[in-house]
This record gives sequence, C-alpha cells and structure tokens, in this order.
Amino acid sequence: MNSLVVFEAAARYKNFTRAAAELGVTQAAVSRQIQTLEAHLGAPLFQRQHRALSLTREGQRLQQAVTMGLEHIANTVVDLKRVRRGAEVTVSTSVTFANYWLISRVAKFRAANPDVELRLVASAPVSDLASAGIDLAVRYGKGRWEGVVAEHLLDNEIFPLCSPGYLRGRPPLAGPRDLLEETLLHLVEFDYNWVSWEAWLRAFGVDYAPVKPGLQFDNYLILIQAVLDGQGIALGGGRLAGDFIARGTLVRPIQATLRSERSFYLVRSTESPLSPPAGRFREWIMAEARSVSELAPV
Repeated sequence: MNSLVVFEAAARYKNFTRAAAELGVTQAAVSRQIQTLEAHLGAPLFQRQHRALSLTREGQRLQQAVTMGLEHIANTVVDLKRVRRGAEVTVSTSVTFANYWLISRVAKFRAANPDVELRLVASAPVSDLASAGIDLAVRYGKGRWEGVVAEHLLDNEIFPLCSPGYLRGRPPLAGPRDLLEETLLHLVEFDYNWVSWEAWLRAFGVDYAPVKPGLQFDNYLILIQAVLDGQGIALGGGRLAGDFIARGTLVRPIQATLRSERSFYLVRSTESPLSPPAGRFREWIMAEARSVSELAPV
C-alpha cells in the first residue's frame, strides 16, 4: 500500500524529487519503493530518460487505477467524517450571493434549527463538492454542471441601478438611450455570466457610445459600494439588488429590464445523499426562494 501511495505521487509529478518533497521522505526512498513495486509486478512503470521520467503503458494503467482508488477512499473518508460531525451543514456560495442575499435571511434558518451548525463557504465554484466536504452550493448559470444535481432556485433580471442622491436635481431619464449621457459604472468582465453595458444597451437597440467617461471595477462588492456612494449608474442583478431596492438605498432610474438566460441553482453532489440537517437546509432555502419570488418578482 505504501508503494502505491509513493507511485501515485511520482506518477503525478513525473519526478521522484518532487514526489519525495510532498511525501516528506528522501528521493532515494521514493526510488526504492518504485523499484520494489516494479519487481513485484514484473514490469517497468517508468521510462527513465536524461533528467526526465515518463510512464510506460503499464505505468499509465496503474496510475489510472491507483488514482481512482485513492479518490474513492478520500470521498468515503469525507462522507464518514460528515456523519461523525452530526448536525453540521456546509454551504458554498459566491461572495456576492452570500453578502447580498443569503446572510440577511440565514438567521431564519438558524432560529428554526438551533441544533444545526451552519458553515458558510464564500468562494469560487468548487468542482468536486464531495471531496471538499460541501453539502450544498448555490451556483449561477444555466444549470448544466457535471457531477451534481441542480435545482432551480431563483430567476434573475438585469437592470440599471443608482442611488437616490445621484438622481437628485437631474431631469428624469426616459429610456436606455438617455443612459449614454450618464456616468456608467462597469464591472470588468472576469465572468462570462456577467452582462456588460454594451451588451445590455444592444439588447434595447442602442449602440454603446457614452458621452462621459465611466469607472471600471473588478469586484462586484466595490462596484455596488460606488453606486451607493452616488458615483454613477451600474447594472445589477435583480435578486442581489432586491434588498437595497426594498430599503430605498438603491433605485431604478429607468424601468427597462433584461431577463437573464441564467439563474441561481442549488446544487449537490451525485456521489452521496444529503444528511438530514442538509436536507432541512435545502427545504428551507427552496421555500425562502419561492417566497421571495412570489412577494417581490423582478
């Protein structure tokens, strides 16, 4: 078994020295383990070239089998640890969804489920939920991701937003074309899900030709803060801006709305069933999303 673990690291790196560093042993120890394994199998696993290693056909077959086996063991360990943790639920979302939608509502779940320890992970999308120990995740897109069950959570619409102070003393805006004379705030397109001002205006038959220079941001939270400070007009997702609009801290300068092709989805791994506490969180967030859609459609 030890030789297989050493082989997996050596095959992954194609380098005995780097494998040794990862495993905390000497390069000579790695070499001995590989030699022992090759002698046991009666076949070479590596082609040794000048300052380079490559896998033989037998090595490639063994690497695939060992990698699959170790991943299965790791996933099983995660599942067993999840059972031992008891009533702990780990939920992954984007930073923006956590900040502008989930945090203001999650107190309801905690009040109704005081026995559940909730762990929120605000991060970029995780490709392997099971290995990361994540029970549920909220993702934005078209709902087509491999290895997960995706349930529709919330639709989304994109429209301009600004602070009441920005509009104070200005003539009313009649439609999308009037936005070209305003200060437009942009989110640099780091995410293919994001709708740019150019694309949004084009959907309403308006060529992007602003009169004033705008401001660019690479972070949605900073963009929204600039809008709150009255620095200009930005595009925002209706679901993430809903609480701001309800409080009156943000307003819509025009009513033109672009319905997004993408939505928010609640996803979970296909590799293991939800624990009872995670099932309770799923039921709660799905019900919360339905109530928000019914009370404040956007």
